[in-house]
Amino acid sequence: MANEFLQKGMRGTSAHIDAAAVFKELDWQKAGDKPDKCPHSVWQLLWHMNYWQEFMLAYLKGEAPKNPEHAEETWPKEAMPASEEEWNEEVSKFVHGLQQAEQEAAKELSEEGFGGKRRTRADLLMVIINHNSYHAGQAVLVRRMIDAWPPSSGGDTW
Repeated sequence: MANEFLQKGMRGTSAHIDAAAVFKELDWQKAGDKPDKCPHSVWQLLWHMNYWQEFMLAYLKGEAPKNPEHAEETWPKEAMPASEEEWNEEVSKFVHGLQQAEQEAAKELSEEGFGGKRRTRADLLMVIINHNSYHAGQAVLVRRMIDAWPPSSGGDTW
């Protein structure tokens, strides 16, 4: 039951939008738009989400990623991707990371020892879910502000 809960959490259910849906049908150049007083573009949010998703997945694979010294290291400097190819690669990386996290959620959740601490697999998966949910919500707001929401699938509307 807990495994299924975490697997569903990766894709968003109920009040939580599917984090991958946030990036669907968004033009790569529009992804770099940053409205006034808005701290991040959709591109920057995606890049940041990928940074931490990959970081947590590395722990789950038994690796020891290096903690960034400053938060700014986890954000891209540029507001927009350099090309459509870079945008598509980053979106694909995010979706692939979600798939890896879903696979991890099918394993023994109480297993400890990740990240050199007594953290469990479930702990790290919840970090991914919470972090993605938070920033996916921000990305939806930015997309609304730049008149690029919803995608044809309806997004968070029904």
